[in-house]
Amino acid sequence: MGNIIEDGGGDGYKANVSSDHRLLTRAVTETEEIDANERGDAYNVNTGTVTLTDDVDTPVFYIKNNEEKELVIVTLIFGFGSSTGGTTTEMIEITIIRNPTGGTIVSGATNVDISSNRNYGSSNTMDALAYKGATGLTLTGGEDHIFAYASPKGRTVLAINENIPKGSSMGIKIKPQSSNTSMPIYVAAVSYLHEDE
Repeated sequence: MGNIIEDGGGDGYKANVSSDHRLLTRAVTETEEIDANERGDAYNVNTGTVTLTDDVDTPVFYIKNNEEKELVIVTLIFGFGSSTGGTTTEMIEITIIRNPTGGTIVSGATNVDISSNRNYGSSNTMDALAYKGATGLTLTGGEDHIFAYASPKGRTVLAINENIPKGSSMGIKIKPQSSNTSMPIYVAAVSYLHEDE
């Protein structure tokens, strides 16, 4: 007679084996992002409305991770309102900068409007610097990492997977259409903290 695997909880259950000699088990598989959300380690960071009043490439978002865990940004969402004076045939330019180090968006330090836990039952907060920009501010250092076009007056979603370890940062610049004098925008980062195994 072979070995019997019994329930260690004392209820007397025994493991089942199929006719082809396989142990019957039940598993639930979920993504790392869902697991992080269940732990209260997933966040939505949103600049709120920023109104760009010229057509210059402008820093609008900066985030620096101060957590021991890696910050993983899985989606960036951009919203663009109507431009006053902007050339309607032109696209909006988005540049994502890897590891910027300074500029007046950092030294001026205007916090984003929203940094919220995606698990409504969790009171965890993320240890990160998250700033929103404005016309006339600067962002220095780092290197251009991702470039994208966006259609005027609408919403653009970039599905990405960017890992930001402790001490690393990401910046985002937006360049409106030529001759723009007023365009409301926002940037949102859907993210979670990676749990090391």
